[in-house]
Amino acid sequence: MNKYTYFFFISLVMLLSGCSSDDSDDEVDNSALVIGTYNLTEVNVNVAQDVNEDGVSSNNMLDELECLNGILIISDNNTWTLDLVNLDITSVTGDFYAIRCGRTNSFTGKWSFQGSTLNLNATDFGTMTLNNLVLTEGINENLPGVLNRKFTKQ
Repeated sequence: MNKYTYFFFISLVMLLSGCSSDDSDDEVDNSALVIGTYNLTEVNVNVAQDVNEDGVSSNNMLDELECLNGILIISDNNTWTLDLVNLDITSVTGDFYAIRCGRTNSFTGKWSFQGSTLNLNATDFGTMTLNNLVLTEGINENLPGVLNRKFTKQ
C-alpha cells in the first residue's frame, strides 16, 4: 500500500510541476496592423432589399445605392477620422423599406487597439473587429436599421 501512495504522490508532483503557465504578462503591441485608410465596402441589413429596383435584392446596401460611401482613416498618432454617408430608412409595409442616402457626417476621435478589436472610443460607433484587411462593426439593429458595416483597408 505504501508503494502505491508513494507512486501517487510522485505522479501528482510531476503533474503539478508540468502545468506551469506559459502566459506572459508582456503583451505585443500590434496596433500597426490597424493603421491605414479603409473604404466602406458593406452596409448590411438583415432583410434583403431591392432599393434600386433592378430586380435583384441584396442585404448589402452598397450594391443598391451608388451614393453610399465612407472613408475611415486610422492614424499612427492614435487619432481617427471618418466621413460616412448615413442611411435614411423608413418603413413602408411588411419587410419593405424606403432606403436612401442621407447626409455625409464627419467624425473624429482617439482609438485603441487590443488583440483584434478596434475601439474608436465614441458613442456613435461600437467596437470593430479586424480580420485580415477588413474591419467589421457589428451594429445588430433590426430593420429599420443596420446589421453591420465593413471597411476594407486600401
